[in-house]
Amino acid sequence: MKTIFGKRRQSAVVLITLIAILLASGQPYQSSQVRGAACLPDIIFDEPSQGPEKNEAISMLTERLSSIINAAGGDIGIAVIHVETGHTTAIQGTTQLPLYSVFKLPLAIAVLKEIEENRLQLDRKVRVTPADVAPGWTANAAMWRRPIDRTVAQLIEVSIIRSDNTSSDKLLQLVGGPAAVTHRMRALGFPNIEIVSTVREFSENRTRPNTGSAEDLARLLVQLQKGELLQPQHSALLLGFMHRATTGTERLRGSLPVGTPVADKTGTGDAGVVTNDVGIITLPKGQGHLAIAVLISGSKLSPAAQEKLIAEIARAAYDAHVSRAE
Repeated sequence: MKTIFGKRRQSAVVLITLIAILLASGQPYQSSQVRGAACLPDIIFDEPSQGPEKNEAISMLTERLSSIINAAGGDIGIAVIHVETGHTTAIQGTTQLPLYSVFKLPLAIAVLKEIEENRLQLDRKVRVTPADVAPGWTANAAMWRRPIDRTVAQLIEVSIIRSDNTSSDKLLQLVGGPAAVTHRMRALGFPNIEIVSTVREFSENRTRPNTGSAEDLARLLVQLQKGELLQPQHSALLLGFMHRATTGTERLRGSLPVGTPVADKTGTGDAGVVTNDVGIITLPKGQGHLAIAVLISGSKLSPAAQEKLIAEIARAAYDAHVSRAE
C-alpha cells in the first residue's frame, strides 16, 4: 500500500482510523468515501480491492468464454485485459491468426510513431489516383474515382473508421512497407504481430496473410489506452477514430448496454472465413477499461453467427468486470 498523508497530523489520525474501521468491516476503501465526510488526502492502492462476488465472476470468465465458443469450430483466439489492474483472461491467446483489416491498427500506430520521430507529418499531402485503388468495398473505392490529395491524418481516418484499403496501402508505402510495420511492432515488444503483405498483394496471393495473436493485440490496446505507445495528442487522435468506427457494429458493440463507449478495429474475410474485432470497452462508473481481442478463423458458423459470438464474448467480459454492487 502506498499512502500519501497531508501536513496536518489531526487529518492523518482521522484518516487512519477510518481506514481501520473500513478494513475491519471487510468493505473496500475508496477515497470518495472519506472525502464525503471531510477534506482529507487521497490514499493510492497498488491493487484496488474487489468484493468476493466480483472476484468469483472474473475467475469464472475463462469457463464462460470456453462455453460460448464450444460449438463454433475453427480457431478462436481471445484475450481480455483489464487495463487498470492488468488482470488477463485468454484462450489461445498466443496463437497467430489472420488479421485482415485489424492490421490497420498496428499500421496506424507505426505511422504515428514515424510522425513523432519527424519522418512524416500529419498534414503532409499524399496524391491518390484511380491506379492506386486497392480491392475492397465498392463504397470505399468510390472515394478515389478521381485523383485527389489527402493528408496523412485523413488517410489514417478513413483507414480506421471506414476500413478503407486504398488509404491503408498508401500509408504502408509511407512507412516503408509491411516489413517496416512488423519491425516497429517488434521494437515495441509485440513479436506476434507480423505484417507481410499490402492489401493489393494479399488479394493476389492469399497464402501470405498478415497475422497476430489476441494477447499481443490486447496488450497493444492496453498501452494505447494508458498513453504508453504514443504522445497524448496522437493517442487521442487514434482512439477518436476508433470510437467513430462504422464497421462491425454487431461485434464487440453488439450486446453491450446502450451507450457503452467502444473504440475498435474490425477485420473480415470473404464469406465468414475470418471475423475479427479488437478494441477498448469503457466500463461504467469509473471501473476502468477492458482491452479485448477476438480473432475467429475457419469457423463453421455463418458470418452473422460469428458476429453474435463476438458480441457474447464482449458482454461476458463486461459483466465479469462490472461490480455486482451496481
